[in-house]
Amino acid sequence: SIAALKPRVKWAAVIGIFVFAAGVVFAAAEPFANGLVETGESFGIDEFLLVQWVAPLASESPEFILAALLALRGRAGAAMTLLIASKVNQWTLLVGSLPIAFSISGGTLDALPVEGRQAHEVFLTAAQSLFAVAVLWNLRFGLREALLIFVLFSIQLAIPIDEVRVGFGFMYIVLAIGWTIRERRDILPLFRHARAAASGKAGAIGGQGED
Repeated sequence: SIAALKPRVKWAAVIGIFVFAAGVVFAAAEPFANGLVETGESFGIDEFLLVQWVAPLASESPEFILAALLALRGRAGAAMTLLIASKVNQWTLLVGSLPIAFSISGGTLDALPVEGRQAHEVFLTAAQSLFAVAVLWNLRFGLREALLIFVLFSIQLAIPIDEVRVGFGFMYIVLAIGWTIRERRDILPLFRHARAAASGKAGAIGGQGED
């Protein structure tokens, strides 16, 4: 395995894998996007829906599969860590790279326009993320929380009306505030745990279990 190799060989192998993966993604991105849009037009499916949901599912399915395998093997903490790390990456590196890619493609330093439906979707996704953070204040994620998020997501997905989706965004914010008030006693211990982990002393603090 790669872990058993010598450090220099291991780093060379890891870098090579990343370069190869980046090359494959770069080569396949445009044909995949164009094919997706053309397929939607052929079957009368909303182009925005395809780009918003089908493309991310295709690109992120390895993460979902790996997280599911980890959870099935009793490593729920590792599975959740994987998904959270992916979300952090999406809201930082990926979102931050969009204006850069837009500027490069247009040859200007103009801002990336986010209007209408795109603005509604950004607001809804941000509100969902805020609610997810509130749910995880106590470092537990049980069946009740999972069902609540799944039901809310399914309903807002089934009603593709901008006003309804904005309403769901505000509902997520209200739920996040209510959940934070409810779990307020777990917030300070969480920050203490994070501070201890950053200083290499997380083992001295008893973490809370997983559902």
